[in-house]
Amino acid sequence: MAGDRTARAFVGRRTELDRLRHLLRGAGGSAGTGTVLIAGEAGIGKSRLISEFTAAAVAAAGPAGRLHVLSGACINLGVGVPYAPLVDAIRRLVRAHGDDYVTKYGGPAYTELTKLIAGLPGGGPATGAAAEPVSQMRVFGAVLRMLDHLGANGPTILVFEDLHWADPSTLDLVSYLVQYRTDERVLFVFSYRPGREIEGSRLMALLAETTFSARVEHIRLPAFTETELGELLGASVAEELEPAVVRQYHRLTGGNAFFAEELIVDGRLTDPSAGQLPHSLEHLLHSRLHPLGEDARNVVDADAVAGQPVGYDLLATVCELRPRVLDNALRVCDDRQILQLDPQRLTYDFRHALLRQVVLDDLGPGHLRELHTLLAEALTADPSLATEGNPAATLAHHWFEARRWPQALRAALAAAAEAERSQAFRVAQSHYERVLDRLWQLVPDAAAVAGTTEDRLLASAAEAARWAGDLDKALQLLRRAIDGVDAGERPVRAGELHERLGRYLWEQGDNEASVVAYRRADTLLPLEPPSAAKARVLAALATVQLQSGHYRDGLAAARTAVGHARKAGARAEEGRALNAVGVALTLLDEPDQGIPDLLSAVAIAKEVSQLEDLHRAYGNLTVALEHAGRLAESAAVALDELDRCEAAGLQTKSTRVLANNVSTTLVMVGRWDEAESLLTGAIRDRPVRETRYPRLTLAEIHVARGRFGRAAELLRDLRADAGTDPRFLSPLACCLIELALWQREHDAAAEAVDRWIDLLKGTEHVLSLLRFLASALRAAADVPRSEGRQRHQEALAGRLAALEPLLDRARPAEPGSEVDVLSAQCRAELDRARSAATAGQWERVAAGWARLERPYHRAYALWRAAEAAVRTGPKETVTRWAGDANGLARELSAKPLMRAVEELAGAAGVELDPVRMAETSDAPPQPAIPQQRRPAVPWGLTGREMEVLELLTAGETNRKIARRLGIAERTVAVHVGSILRKADVENRQMAAMAAQRLQLFADS
Repeated sequence: MAGDRTARAFVGRRTELDRLRHLLRGAGGSAGTGTVLIAGEAGIGKSRLISEFTAAAVAAAGPAGRLHVLSGACINLGVGVPYAPLVDAIRRLVRAHGDDYVTKYGGPAYTELTKLIAGLPGGGPATGAAAEPVSQMRVFGAVLRMLDHLGANGPTILVFEDLHWADPSTLDLVSYLVQYRTDERVLFVFSYRPGREIEGSRLMALLAETTFSARVEHIRLPAFTETELGELLGASVAEELEPAVVRQYHRLTGGNAFFAEELIVDGRLTDPSAGQLPHSLEHLLHSRLHPLGEDARNVVDADAVAGQPVGYDLLATVCELRPRVLDNALRVCDDRQILQLDPQRLTYDFRHALLRQVVLDDLGPGHLRELHTLLAEALTADPSLATEGNPAATLAHHWFEARRWPQALRAALAAAAEAERSQAFRVAQSHYERVLDRLWQLVPDAAAVAGTTEDRLLASAAEAARWAGDLDKALQLLRRAIDGVDAGERPVRAGELHERLGRYLWEQGDNEASVVAYRRADTLLPLEPPSAAKARVLAALATVQLQSGHYRDGLAAARTAVGHARKAGARAEEGRALNAVGVALTLLDEPDQGIPDLLSAVAIAKEVSQLEDLHRAYGNLTVALEHAGRLAESAAVALDELDRCEAAGLQTKSTRVLANNVSTTLVMVGRWDEAESLLTGAIRDRPVRETRYPRLTLAEIHVARGRFGRAAELLRDLRADAGTDPRFLSPLACCLIELALWQREHDAAAEAVDRWIDLLKGTEHVLSLLRFLASALRAAADVPRSEGRQRHQEALAGRLAALEPLLDRARPAEPGSEVDVLSAQCRAELDRARSAATAGQWERVAAGWARLERPYHRAYALWRAAEAAVRTGPKETVTRWAGDANGLARELSAKPLMRAVEELAGAAGVELDPVRMAETSDAPPQPAIPQQRRPAVPWGLTGREMEVLELLTAGETNRKIARRLGIAERTVAVHVGSILRKADVENRQMAAMAAQRLQLFADS
């Protein structure tokens, strides 16, 4: 009875329990999802605190309330069981409430998870080979959406215990959930043992990440004080103990709750004849195990070696006990409180992990190996004996520990394949590496046993590492595979491996090495018979030509790749080649011809489920639409696809390219806040090499808005690795020139012109050339005339002599196209450098940009028109053009251009329209008149921004605001960012306080 009283007693931990309750109440509020990490040594009471908290939360919700608790534990089992605590948590929820309940409240994402992760009720991934492995992010996204759906229907608690035993995929999932929080009422609770248990582990690396640690609440459980231990001991005997007795037990146990409870269970507290007190917990547990009879000890040993909860039938098989004997043995284990029955799962497990560890430490190596063998043989003969999911991982562990190497090899490969089907690529990689580093050398004729060659095994391991995001490891493994293949004897296999090497290197951003690998593959792979690998190489080399600026050669190569793919019946490769054809036509200023090929590439990628190809095709389609002047359509296509990717939890290099492409379009049409939000997310926690384009686009926004320091910081890294692609070099050069000019560093601007002109003058991409020329000619025209007339004239003449022929080379374009308007602007800048530009010339340029819906470019041209009109035009014209330019610049918060226009207006003696300036000003308004219901719209907010601000002030999250207003959550984030910028405040709370101070929504 003492044990029963102890089990019911909950002592101390009030501060920690109150903190958990507070976090649950706050989950889904303005702070977003709550996350707490509970750390403490073995036996300190982590599980007891969590169970008390979840039980109290369920009780508080009441029978009419709805609170979801998903609680699972990690398993200490060799390489690891993919997503073990998630599978455990969902299986428990299904057992407690039924599959219909979880399907209803988990939403479509739960159904999707049952198809993605092995071991979940009612499904499991298909065993057939997919066209392409599903990104692990799809699993993560489905988990987050399921929790989101649960949280929308009631407070939800997700518990993962014992993260110190977590498999790599579970830790990746934890990192993702903490970073990409849901706005719903979800609280994450994770527990682990600190100290030597996790030294050098992936968990320690995760805990050291500042981006992770800053997002979680840390609770470190201390040992019980003397007073708390006295309460625990007193509850076991229903009386108050003498202080000396409590002090003695506190000194012995160190305040460890489990040690104290074991002393109680053992009768040391209540039985004076129990003998000398044990000197340690281990000594006590050993003393508990020794009196067990042979049958009970066999059961305990088998359960310990199993490493996870064990079913009755498996225990009967391994221990070879008749039902009556086994029942009696289990009853003894229960009476001694060593094993406990889970009535829902009908499994037996240790009451505490420390008990299992003591049993394992007590087993001799021969007995240990024998038990692993018996477990492996039983599970192999009857897989239904496995009570937990992922039987392949369990078998791989037991065969390996049994030192039965051939069986361990086959089981490890089966476990790797199962992990891949569950998108647990880090776990798959670990199984492959165990095979390669250990088992391959231990098994005679390993290739025959495995049914594969070493190079193919290395390639599989490399692919698992690649999908796990470890490209360095993938390249290391793939190079080992290449080294093991004699290209003279097996040229096709060597060519296939070099083609894959080219892909990995491209993903890593090492374009030069990628090209070398692709060219080697091209040499090794024959044209006949046609093959998918050869088609991939031809398409890749066509892309190389395009990236080098050789568009006509690239177009010819891409069309050859299309033909080869069709002969080979390689549908996916045909789509890749058509993608390259569409890009080539776009870069040759024939986007209307390229768009159909890109649409075909999109359709094929969907047909064959090639996600990377699909995102790449969408990215290029948005560029083609932008080149064709269909900016709104380009942005809509890209944003729709990004929303689908976000909903599916997909993040790849190609989705980041797509985000950058749409951001570039949004910048052109003046939707800078939206673009900045996208770009900031795209580069967060990503290396420079993988995010060159989005960093450059973000730098362009910073330059135009006058954030010169932030722009320079981004550009510093980009200059060091600029590459040779004119589509990157041109905007990089322009950004550097504009940065220098707005800071009036004319020598730096001239240096940038001189540095990049040789790299760009030979490009076939007319738009890239003209965009560079527009900035270069502006730099030439902006040089102050006071800096020594003769030196100025000589430098200007030399620079114009180099630039003007490039402008003459630009072929005639369709009237009204971007090429046409840019050519006109370049001519105007050239005339301005020669002091010959006219106001009418710049007005026509401004009208061209207006037709193309480019507000920033239009504002710049209007500024120049007003500048030219100061000399020749009437004052009213100067006022109108300067006012329009200033209004457009203010709407964009383009502060350098605003200041330039205002300086021109001051020098010309004209006044800018004060009404328009007030409407677009981002300066805070004067205090409201008390008698008004609410003051006039402040800070230049739009109507939609006022609606968002009202809901924000009421404490609503972005997700809830999106639902209330019927708009995308991404759009809400953009509006919030715009509100903070216009109100000149740092965060949501300050914006809400400002709105309350102004009584904006007092009556709403």
